[in-house]
Amino acid sequence: MIQLLPEDWGLETAQDGELAAAGCSTLELCSKYGTPLHVLDEERLELTARRFLESARAAYQGKVSVHYPFKCNSLTAVVSAVKRAGMAAEVMTPFELHLATSLEYAGGDIIVNGPCKTEDFLRACLDHSVRFVIVDSLEELAILQRLTTASGRSVDILLRVNPDYIPRGMNRGSATGSRTGCAFGLDWKGGEIGVALDMVLRSRATRFQGFHFHLGTGISNPGDYAAALGYLPNMIRQARSRGLLVRVLDVGGGFASPTSREFTSFEMLRYQALGIMPGLNGRRRRATIDDFTRTVASTVERVFSGGELPELVYEPGRCIASQNQFLLLTVHRVKRRENATWLITDGGLGTVTLPTFYEWHEVFLCNDVRRERQNNVTITGPACFAGDVVYRNKLMPDVSPGEVLAVMDTGAYFIALESSFGFPRPAVVSVRRGIHSLVRRRESYEEMIELDILTHERKQEVLS
Repeated sequence: MIQLLPEDWGLETAQDGELAAAGCSTLELCSKYGTPLHVLDEERLELTARRFLESARAAYQGKVSVHYPFKCNSLTAVVSAVKRAGMAAEVMTPFELHLATSLEYAGGDIIVNGPCKTEDFLRACLDHSVRFVIVDSLEELAILQRLTTASGRSVDILLRVNPDYIPRGMNRGSATGSRTGCAFGLDWKGGEIGVALDMVLRSRATRFQGFHFHLGTGISNPGDYAAALGYLPNMIRQARSRGLLVRVLDVGGGFASPTSREFTSFEMLRYQALGIMPGLNGRRRRATIDDFTRTVASTVERVFSGGELPELVYEPGRCIASQNQFLLLTVHRVKRRENATWLITDGGLGTVTLPTFYEWHEVFLCNDVRRERQNNVTITGPACFAGDVVYRNKLMPDVSPGEVLAVMDTGAYFIALESSFGFPRPAVVSVRRGIHSLVRRRESYEEMIELDILTHERKQEVLS
């Protein structure tokens, strides 16, 4: 079993064992901003994004574009950091398109994905002249062709392919390339790619540029990308037989974070049914970004050998954002019974428990990371709800009320999936070279109800 240390996340340990991030004491951050509290290392995030760009460009002989998927973490500070690093944008909702344009992404730097693009959303994409619309279904393609014809506009498209490939060991709930388990994309085996290509030929306004696929999330074996790309020659032949060239190939994202991982289907069933907590198992040397980009690039170059290489597009989210943010929780109560200990914290369903339902994340004791781990405990949230569990049977040191836990790798999908489950959504603080600053304030009680509408008549009835 691999044992990770705070320095694997770029964290520091003081002489007394206290955890620090970018020169900032985690306990001081809690004292100033309260908990739950997300801590974002913007400088490290930007560096991670730059390293991915450098790796992708160095590995491939053709043109490379990298688009950060906003769904991973749409916090303005996060998006701004990856934008500074040189990454373009991938959006899937009208809100994300609005955010991208608000942060001054040009239309040519935005690609649009997602299985449920409404007509209004597609019109907005045309209005902003986005670079690509990634077509997810035959119905969507028909709607897009009708809109372009009616408006006299044109749009470049990629066809999203569902290759019916599930990486070995992947939790099937995360397998977005599964033909029968996921609705995403055009059904390759069912012949929808050929139908879509024929539709493209009948409409000059939707200009075919290439293909897109996305296998899932938390993929740790680069060979899975090579295996899925094995479908490319047949797709290329189908396009060429119709006089269409594959100028762009988008391989999506899904690269794993080096310091967390998803449970396999078996592990999740065993964990949820029996409480057996998985660890960060696997090879001692985990695959790196260079491993991924070299594998993808060499496979594409081999497939297109002797011809013009397509532009290679990546959409990395988890491997960029995950390890550069963590969540601080205060332990308010410790309950000990025979053969059971609960650490009751102020962060649960609203902030953490959906990702930790199916992912392994390290948890450190901020007060003293060197304290020996010797107890299997259940870490819970504050809600009066039995399912408000952060982790069951997590090996932890002795912890006292008032001490602080750090849940690592919360940069991917934690903020995206959080909710107000009886408590305000947490604040986010940025740390950089010993300086900390608030980048998202804690939700107020007033904000939790400000969207509710209470008419004058109803209000009088309630008050009386």
